[in-house]
Amino acid sequence: MTQANSIDLDLVDQVIALVPDQAWTHLRQVIVTTLVDNMPGSVLQRLTGTYDDFDRAEKILLDYYKVPSMQKELIVDLFKIMGSVDALEFLNSVQLETFLDNEMRAM
Repeated sequence: MTQANSIDLDLVDQVIALVPDQAWTHLRQVIVTTLVDNMPGSVLQRLTGTYDDFDRAEKILLDYYKVPSMQKELIVDLFKIMGSVDALEFLNSVQLETFLDNEMRAM
């Protein structure tokens, strides 16, 4: 079984459903920063042409994941890089509930 096949896509869908619409811009930034921080040098070089252009790598990935249809791929890639448990702990640490308005929190 390949790593891509081991990703629980139902779990990914559940995560996506829990993310408030207004949180995606912030979440994308946080995930991309984490992906770049954990990116092997060889991947960074393929992406940017150098081993140390972290800012350019972030810009490239932010542009890549910017379209809302890429939200699922962003979460899948996070799961691939971090593993499901660490990815879920990371997402929990982002405190996305702060993006909910007071009415939504009261529900």
